[in-house]
Amino acid sequence: MNETPIVQALAALATAHPDRRAFAGEGEASRWGEVLRRVASMAGGLRAAGLNPGDHAATLALNSPRHFELLLAVWWAGGVLVPLNTRLASDELRFILEHSRASMLVVDDNFRDFGQAIAAAADAPKLVLTLDEALHGHLAASEPIPAFAADPTALAALMYTGGTTGLPKGVELTHRNFAAAAGNMRRDLAHDEHTVYLHAAPMFHLADLGIGLAVSLAGGGHGFMARFTPEDFYRRLARDGITHLQLVPTMLAAVLDAPCRDDALLARVRRISYGAAPISAALLQRVLDAFPNAGIHQFYGLTESCGACVMLPPERHVLAGPLAGKLGAAGTATEGFEIRIVDGHGQPLRAGQVGEIQIRGVPVMRGYWNDAAQTQATLKDGWLGSGDGGYLDDEGFLFVVDRIKDMIISGGENIYCAEVESAIAGHPAVRECAVIGLPDDHWGERVHAVVVARAGFALDRESLDAHCRARLAGYKVPRSYDFAESLPLSGVGKVQKKALREAYLQRSAAR
Repeated sequence: MNETPIVQALAALATAHPDRRAFAGEGEASRWGEVLRRVASMAGGLRAAGLNPGDHAATLALNSPRHFELLLAVWWAGGVLVPLNTRLASDELRFILEHSRASMLVVDDNFRDFGQAIAAAADAPKLVLTLDEALHGHLAASEPIPAFAADPTALAALMYTGGTTGLPKGVELTHRNFAAAAGNMRRDLAHDEHTVYLHAAPMFHLADLGIGLAVSLAGGGHGFMARFTPEDFYRRLARDGITHLQLVPTMLAAVLDAPCRDDALLARVRRISYGAAPISAALLQRVLDAFPNAGIHQFYGLTESCGACVMLPPERHVLAGPLAGKLGAAGTATEGFEIRIVDGHGQPLRAGQVGEIQIRGVPVMRGYWNDAAQTQATLKDGWLGSGDGGYLDDEGFLFVVDRIKDMIISGGENIYCAEVESAIAGHPAVRECAVIGLPDDHWGERVHAVVVARAGFALDRESLDAHCRARLAGYKVPRSYDFAESLPLSGVGKVQKKALREAYLQRSAAR
């Protein structure tokens, strides 16, 4: 397995193929040779501004070519990346800045004042720079420097989790982790010099950053969306020659339901990857019809596994034939990974038995930053505990049933939200849905569903009840529903169930 750090591999690529297109779009047409020259100059500027090898540099910016160059420049200078989630509150960002011991914060114009205010309130960092300064100010005037020769085992990035179960945790990922993960993704998605990948998801998230690095190692090109909207999505497809996409199911539904939908542009796409949630059979059929020339991949992974560790390939995204029947699966372990299911005592379980999913492989994190206790609890005998519940079938396909801590226990019965969501999603009038557990005096917890209707369709409880009762045991059928125009999403497109639960309880308390 190649362990060459990413920037050193890209430096070699730029030397061998300087004229390959790196960035697509009007005003952003750049070749890899030009991009790496700017990265080297920016790295020199970061070094001159005080970023020494091993120092931590936080970034707060929307997707853009300059942001991508900045991420590479931090590594080029020998720094450790701390990408910040742009959707976090100021107190959460201040905690991460202090916890990560960032010595520098680099922001784009969208976060200039916000970043200054956060840094002023935090004990660190002391230096705040903007991307404009990095490009046009004193940093750009610096001499380019050679790519730092990082040890593959050295810390490359602190990727902070969302903190849904407490304070955000800093996942320690090494240069070896990133090199191995990017190599896997490059192979699995067949990236080459003709690939043009659209950064529709935010680059602070490992899934998008990881694919971006894989595309770069293949000498492919990039298109960038600052914020996802269906309208801009179609503009980018028309303008940038996009061939590869990563969209969560909610994004796919939005693209297909958009008034500006253009099937001729969708037919140009070669690969689609998705994650965060399984795709429903109803949505899959719509995607297969709309993207006739695209191979579809589902990925399952964690920040702690440096991204994807399980994949469901295109040939399994079918509803009929000898390879059908695996649509509900996340897939099988990708090269270099092992997956097993264990009980509450850490003992392996047989096929079909539900337990915790554990992961082992080269891309797995080395631990949590400044949290030895959590590291020890999560990494045991080389296995990473995912916190997800699932099972393996007789063919080794992984089925993810739910977050173990999010499982609903109603009347003593275990109910997995994902199973109920899959049933609801099959209703022809449902665009998207989320299932949560709510306190119940009689049952302990009850199943509650928040449902978004497709444009032009009407929904009511009676119709949904009848649909669910035909597909689910009675105790799994939602006892209540909310009908919403949209679901609250995190920066990576996952439904924020905590926000749904809190909103419902606040409404109930106000009655």
